[in-house]
Amino acid sequence: MTNGFGFLHLKLYLSLIEGLSVIIAIAFILAQTPIARFLFNFERSFKKQILLGVFFGLVSIAGTYLGEPVGGAIANIRDIGAITGGLFGGPVVGLIAGLIGGLHRYTLGGFTALPCTIATITNGFVAGLLYKKREEDIFNPFRAMVFAIAAESFHMFLVLVLAKPYTRAVTLVNIISGPMIISNAIGVWMFLFVVKATYREREFITALTAEKVLKIAEETLPILSKGLNMETAKNTVEIILKNTNLDAVGITDREKILAFSGAGEDHHKVGDEFHTKATKEAIKSGRTIVMYTPDDIGCNVSKCPLSSGIVVPMRSADGDVFGVLKLYRVRPYAVSLLDMRIAKGLADILSTQIQLNRIEKEKRLRMVSQIRALQARINPHFLFNALNTIRYMVRKDPNEGYDLLLKLSFILRETLERKTNFVTVREEVDLVKAYLSIEKVRFGDRLETQFEVDDAVQNENIPTLILQPLVENAIKHGFSPDKKKLLIDIKVYKRLNMLYMVVSDDGRGIGADKLKEILSFKDNHSIGLRNVHDRLKNLYGDKFYLKITSKIHKGTKVVIGIPTEGVKEWLLGQLSLTTRNQQEKK
Repeated sequence: MTNGFGFLHLKLYLSLIEGLSVIIAIAFILAQTPIARFLFNFERSFKKQILLGVFFGLVSIAGTYLGEPVGGAIANIRDIGAITGGLFGGPVVGLIAGLIGGLHRYTLGGFTALPCTIATITNGFVAGLLYKKREEDIFNPFRAMVFAIAAESFHMFLVLVLAKPYTRAVTLVNIISGPMIISNAIGVWMFLFVVKATYREREFITALTAEKVLKIAEETLPILSKGLNMETAKNTVEIILKNTNLDAVGITDREKILAFSGAGEDHHKVGDEFHTKATKEAIKSGRTIVMYTPDDIGCNVSKCPLSSGIVVPMRSADGDVFGVLKLYRVRPYAVSLLDMRIAKGLADILSTQIQLNRIEKEKRLRMVSQIRALQARINPHFLFNALNTIRYMVRKDPNEGYDLLLKLSFILRETLERKTNFVTVREEVDLVKAYLSIEKVRFGDRLETQFEVDDAVQNENIPTLILQPLVENAIKHGFSPDKKKLLIDIKVYKRLNMLYMVVSDDGRGIGADKLKEILSFKDNHSIGLRNVHDRLKNLYGDKFYLKITSKIHKGTKVVIGIPTEGVKEWLLGQLSLTTRNQQEKK
């Protein structure tokens, strides 16, 4: 009898460990997919909690099916899904996962159906309550294992209390308690460990990617400010190779190779048409092409040493592909996740820098003063300061560094891609907030900001880049040696038919003589404010309102008022004027 009992114990251990291996293998494979990037992040919207609950509920169901029938019951690893879901996602996720796994178990019947159902639901919900007690981004796997031991012990207790007949329940618990407690506890530990390891790997890749991209961007910024040609492309390719371990790098326009350096440069020559089908496909489709083998690259030279790589389109402000960035390796299947992120990050940054140059050229050709002033506000000093700030944050906090990088991209995209002279108040305020978020990291607690924007004006049209130069001036000129902090207050509201924008600070202020000089709008040190004034003058004639008041050591206040009616009429008038001028030239 004892030998039979021992054999049954061993069989249960082996069966549950086998099922556990399946679940952990699935978790590991899933952690490498885009699905994991969507599910396993720290966004906790209600929709995301529902999806996570369903996912971990399915894990619970799988744990039931991977169990072993024993005496009218099922020895299982079902609670792994409910407990892990609660610890990772919180009480809503744990409750949903527990309900799905528990109710499914109840439908299977058996004399332990009720206690098993209650245990799974309870364990998932209680695990979710512990979610807020975590000290790290992800609940500590070892502590999770300790909780799982307690949770499974509670599971066995419910079987003893609720399952009938009692003697049968005692016999069952004697057989399954050890295997279930140990396998579920190890399963919870391993599941969270896999998720945590995946996060750490992504944080490392994100930090390394951002640092490399920012370093390359900083070195290429003065080069690509001259535009994209064979000389600037050659210098850019050399910088990328110097800062990475890639085997070859190339840049093309839509027709020919502008620069190529590294393996295969003997036949990938500057000025030639592309040799690879992947390049042609990327330009034609506008898609990023990842190449794992020489066949994927499709070079028409048989002895080409390139075996894998990635081709990323570079786009203009209107979304058209004007060229590609190509990163290569000489070994097949050697393209890593880091390579992919570096390639996409570099392509975005290079596209932006090239766009800056193109817009600068267009600016000199355009007669509309508002477009000219818009491009003039892309401040290279801000770019350098922002890049240095982000580089520092990447080392200190990779996630925040990556978030700041996205905000910088947003700022550049918004200033480059706007097609008209007007935006909504909401869009302008979003741009200012993104700008301030980067400046906030630079100045820390020394800079405070507050916004008061009436809901009624959110969709009102205003000239683009009206608020941002005023906020930039407040930061640039507001700080003083005798004040540790600077408060900037931004207000937007409507009175009658006028929309008012107010930017005030409590900084060092402006002297009366200097203020008089600024208000003449001839001061070369107030380019931003003069551009704002000139654009308002061109747009509204004498119908706009601009007032600046300031006191030394007390702060400065700038108030702009513009009419909320007549904007459409002005745009139609400008269009009519442009059409008439074109006809006269013909």
